[in-house]
Amino acid sequence: MKIPLMKIGIMTCLTLGLFNGQAAFAESGITNACSSFGEIQPNVNPSHKQINCLLTNAAIETEIPPEVVKAVATQENGDWRQFNDAGKPIISGDGGIGLMQLTNKSGYDQKRLENDIVYNIEAGVEVLGGMYSRRDLPKIEGAGRRVIENWYFPVMAYNGTKPVNSPLYQESGKRNVNAYQEEVFAELENQSFLKSTKLAIYPFSTLDFQYDRESTENIIFKKLEYTLTDQTHDSVYWFMPEDKVVTTSNANIRKEINTTVGAVLVPPNTSLIIKGNFDYHESKGNKFVFYPVQTEDGKIKGYVSSAYISNRLSSVVQR
Repeated sequence: MKIPLMKIGIMTCLTLGLFNGQAAFAESGITNACSSFGEIQPNVNPSHKQINCLLTNAAIETEIPPEVVKAVATQENGDWRQFNDAGKPIISGDGGIGLMQLTNKSGYDQKRLENDIVYNIEAGVEVLGGMYSRRDLPKIEGAGRRVIENWYFPVMAYNGTKPVNSPLYQESGKRNVNAYQEEVFAELENQSFLKSTKLAIYPFSTLDFQYDRESTENIIFKKLEYTLTDQTHDSVYWFMPEDKVVTTSNANIRKEINTTVGAVLVPPNTSLIIKGNFDYHESKGNKFVFYPVQTEDGKIKGYVSSAYISNRLSSVVQR
């Protein structure tokens, strides 16, 4: 976790009952969705591929872009691990537990947060989803849950709406690139778009935020709706078979997911048809997914990384 103080914000919200606070997640749907990768063993980290699947499906069940959930998980726990090499739960110096680095509070079972990676993931995703429901946090005009940029402030709140996470430095008006949510979204661009796409930027003003940098009080948001002029980005995890997509940059259409041998390179704005459900890559460097696709003429078939496709023609914001 970035700073100990931020956990206070999360736990205060839990105490106020903003979330369902399920004491148990029973037979988890995400466990069933990822069962083909093997049974989850006690005190053993699942494979990268299986954790990717668990995070993805937990996000989809809660209608949060998986890109966002995976970036938060990476910011909290870069190796995506619940247990250390000795099989003990990972607990940070500030008390953050496991993969999603949650601190126990009313409604969540601390031992399960420590020892059950599925429970830990679903609890973290539930907390993040609850932040989206807050009415004191800004949103993008006309944007819904599947718009990645619309999660900027819920991601901030996951860490805490404290002065340290102000989007701008109050004194200079410069962007606070060290804010938690800025680091998460930089990670998101890196791991889900492979730096080929830049997310839309909010037109912030220092007048939008009221706070005392020397205080531990939360930021008061004076502006609760933003109109973005840059192109926003929908999550790519809800594509269905026969949906049409386009490539956002040069992209390899692979014959097999785990190798580029025999892959065909296609240019930006190549139209593709989704031919089935996405699947996962073995490598820890791949935190995205792969869709089976074919070109509209059917001449090229294979798998494309979700990092290189969109539901709209590419007018990529380059900076």
